[in-house]
Amino acid sequence: MNLSRVTLGKIALAWAIFLWCAAIVLPNLDSHTRAHPVVKAIIAVVYTLFLIGTPIALVTYFNRAWRRVATVPNRTSYVKIGEKEKVPWAFTQNTFYRASLTFQ
Repeated sequence: MNLSRVTLGKIALAWAIFLWCAAIVLPNLDSHTRAHPVVKAIIAVVYTLFLIGTPIALVTYFNRAWRRVATVPNRTSYVKIGEKEKVPWAFTQNTFYRASLTFQ
C-alpha cells in the first residue's frame, strides 16, 4: 500500500460511507431482529481496517505538514495552526479506540 495515496479526504469519505452502510444494514437497537453473523463480521473487519488506516493517514498528513515548515513564509502561524489541528484529531482517535474497546 502506497502511503502517498492515503489522504485524509479519502479516509473521511470511507468513514462516512461505512457508517451510512452500517446504519442501513444493522437493525435498530430496540428491535428484536438480529443481524446476520456474516454482516457483523464484515462490519467488524472494516471497522478494524479503518481504525488502523486512519492513524496512518493522519501521521502522513502531519509529517508532510511538518516538512513544509521550512518553505512557508510565515512559520510561526503555520506551526500554530498545525498544532491546533492535532488536538481534534487526537480526540477523535481516542473516541474511536474507546468505542472499539466496548464493541461487542
